[in-house]
Amino acid sequence: MKVTLKDIAEDTGYSISTVSRVLNGFDTNPGTKEAILKSARKLNYPIQNFDHALESNDMLEILLITGIEVGEFYASFFDGLNKAASRQNVRLSLASLENRIPKIEDIGKEIEEEDFDGLIINVPRFSKEQYNELKKVLPEDFPVVSNEILDNPVFETVGFDNYGGGQLVAQHFEDQGYTTCGIVRGPSDKNVSRQRAHGFVDYIRQSDSMSLTWEFEGNFSFEAGIEAFNDYNEQDAPPQAVFSGNDNMCQGFMQQAMVEGYEFPDDIAIVGYDDLPICSRHRPKISSVHTNYEHLGIVSIQRMKTLLENKNLPKNMMNLVPTKLVTRESS
Repeated sequence: MKVTLKDIAEDTGYSISTVSRVLNGFDTNPGTKEAILKSARKLNYPIQNFDHALESNDMLEILLITGIEVGEFYASFFDGLNKAASRQNVRLSLASLENRIPKIEDIGKEIEEEDFDGLIINVPRFSKEQYNELKKVLPEDFPVVSNEILDNPVFETVGFDNYGGGQLVAQHFEDQGYTTCGIVRGPSDKNVSRQRAHGFVDYIRQSDSMSLTWEFEGNFSFEAGIEAFNDYNEQDAPPQAVFSGNDNMCQGFMQQAMVEGYEFPDDIAIVGYDDLPICSRHRPKISSVHTNYEHLGIVSIQRMKTLLENKNLPKNMMNLVPTKLVTRESS
C-alpha cells in the first residue's frame, strides 16, 4: 500500500500541512522536521534532497498550461508562479487556453517541438479522462506537475490544502461565537469546490455549538454571489455567518447585501477564499483564506526538479500546500 502524507501525519501527530511543508523542503522547527523525516523513513516514504535540487545551474524550460480569464485570480496565479520561476533559474512559458480546451495531441506536439524540460498544468476544466489522454501522448518519463487536485491523481500533484482552508473558516466562526452558518459553494463538479465545502461542513457537523442552516451553489462568478444573497435574503431565519467558496462570489454577495442595507459583520459575517487583492481594497475589507501562489510555484518547481533527477519515482504523488486565514472587517 502506498504511503501518504496522512500516514505520516497520523504517525507523528502533526497536521498534513505541516508534514507537506517539511517534505517539500521548507524551513520549520528542527524538532518537528526531525520527527517527520524519521517517520517518513520508517514508513518508506520517498524523501528527496531538495537543497541539492535547488543547486543546479542549468536553466530549465517549463511550459505552464492554464486558463486565462478576465479577473484577478489568474493574474495572481501567474504572477506567483512567475516569481517562483525567476528565483529558481527556470524559464516559464505560458500557454493560455482562453475559453477552449485544446486537442490533447496539440499539447504533446508543442512539448516535443519546443523541447521543454517539464510541464505544469492548471486546467480545472480538464476531466480525468483528458488527463489520462495527455499522459499517453507525452514522451515516456516526461515530468508533469498538476496544480489541480483530483481524487485519484494522474500526475504528480501540488495543490492547496482546500479542505484545511474550509476548516479554518469554520473554526474562525466558532471562535467569534457564531452559532448558525451558511455556505455559498462553488460548482459541485469541481474538486476544489467540494474540498473547500467539505472542510467547512465537516467542522460544523463535529461542533456542539454551531449548525449549518443554509446552502447555495454558485459558479464562482460575481453574479452568482448576487444570486446567493437574494436567496439568503428570502430565508425566514438566515444564518449569522457565511462562507463563500471564492472571493468573486463573496464580493457579489456583499455588494448586493449593502444595497439592501446590511452591514458587515454586524448583520452578516462573511469570509471568502483566495485572498485576491480586492479583499484588502474593498470596504469593508474582506476576510479570506490566503493561497500563496509563489509558494505553490516554488513547491511545483521543486517537485519538477526532483522528478527530473529521479526517473524511477512514482509520478502521481500528492503534495498539499498550506493555506492561512486572513481576518479583516467582514467577519
